[in-house]
Amino acid sequence: MMTELFERVVEFINKADNGKEIQLFECEDFLNKIPSFTDKHTIEDTRAFLDFLGNPDENMQIIHVAGTNGKGSVCSYVSSILMKAGYTVGMFTSPHLVKITERFQVDGKTIADGLFVEIFVEMLRRIDEYNDSTADDSGKYFPTYFEYLFFMAMLLYDVYPVDYLVLETGLGGRLDATNSVARPLVSVITEIGYDHMQYLGETIEEIAGEKAGIIKSGVPVVFFDKRSEATDVIKKKALELDTRAVVVESRNIQDTRRERDEAGNKYVAFSLNSLYDKYVDLKLSTEALYQAENAAVAVETVEILRGLGAEISELDIREGLLAAKWEGRMEEIRPGIYMDGAHNIDGITAFLESIRDIECSGRKLMLFGIVSDKQYKEIVQEILKTNQFEQIYVAVLETSRSLSVSDLKGAFEDAKDELGIFGVPVKYYSNVRDAITDIITNRKSGDMVFAAGSLYLAGQIKGML
Repeated sequence: MMTELFERVVEFINKADNGKEIQLFECEDFLNKIPSFTDKHTIEDTRAFLDFLGNPDENMQIIHVAGTNGKGSVCSYVSSILMKAGYTVGMFTSPHLVKITERFQVDGKTIADGLFVEIFVEMLRRIDEYNDSTADDSGKYFPTYFEYLFFMAMLLYDVYPVDYLVLETGLGGRLDATNSVARPLVSVITEIGYDHMQYLGETIEEIAGEKAGIIKSGVPVVFFDKRSEATDVIKKKALELDTRAVVVESRNIQDTRRERDEAGNKYVAFSLNSLYDKYVDLKLSTEALYQAENAAVAVETVEILRGLGAEISELDIREGLLAAKWEGRMEEIRPGIYMDGAHNIDGITAFLESIRDIECSGRKLMLFGIVSDKQYKEIVQEILKTNQFEQIYVAVLETSRSLSVSDLKGAFEDAKDELGIFGVPVKYYSNVRDAITDIITNRKSGDMVFAAGSLYLAGQIKGML
């Protein structure tokens, strides 16, 4: 199997050496096949390859972000504030919604296809060189899909340096490939909740322990105090490592509300009592009330950076928060059509609470799709219990991980029976395109559409509209 993989590596390298153009889709096709050939490596293996690359992370100023919900939003807010302060900022996040290049950004812009291909091929060369120097044919090393992309980020921001790199973990923390970086400036842990339990553990304490694995001795950690079980674990880990822990609490965030300016632009406004300052009427370009929590974590993180020498003013913070936009998180992609990447219990709960008091002169409609390894039965119950939607459209996603129509129907029918709910009509579709077409065709004036359940759903909708 590995022989086939390395034959493809040689083909790519030869094609590049002969001056032949390599297309982005060829790279993505190769990356998508990696899981068939490789398994996740130990953090020691990852560090060894990073060392072979010359430890580029040691020359970078890294903000390392882990957590269950809100990681991408915090990354976006921190990056935007730093950019407003005049810094060049790289950002590595996952997953992507539509295009793989979205994972790599410089100053808020996705890298060009040609640059992605350049770094992709350079990675193949480095892997080939690494195996020539360290392994025989029976023990060749090849990174997993996520490890490959992480190493690409290390090469990218080494060859094209930035002042700061905002680095998001994959699904974990302690064993995550990004945790091979030697010493970030600050570690950040967002809300801890139930997700990826098959990898991270069944309890909040176990999941928090994995996320807290990014904490390093002497590196300050900022985290959101959402659950006492998680807070206790993070504080204990910080104490063990003699690390300063900065806690963001709900009580620090006050007067959260929606606003609209004279031009009709929509905002969430809130006030924040941070560790150092009091900020009144901070504004976010979103209608998602839950984003105030992520923005608060970002502000505390930036204040740590200020303490380390970054020149960031209050105006930079205000303008950075307002300018930040994170796609797929309560994003209004068309007037009255919102999509949110909420895909676990906590995410769905926050999403449902956030839309409860959104002004709607017509009906609230929901488009739902989810993958099979989520707590989909519990999520379906949460959706039905709120009694917010007059019609629910349920679609099978374009991924092998999606639930089938029969499984989706079973989840909704079982939840209706258990809750004693009979009046909410639910329609089922074998694909997202048919569902969104039906919604748009039959939508009446004043109706609002909310799509949630999976980032796959958000990405597929975004690719269609």
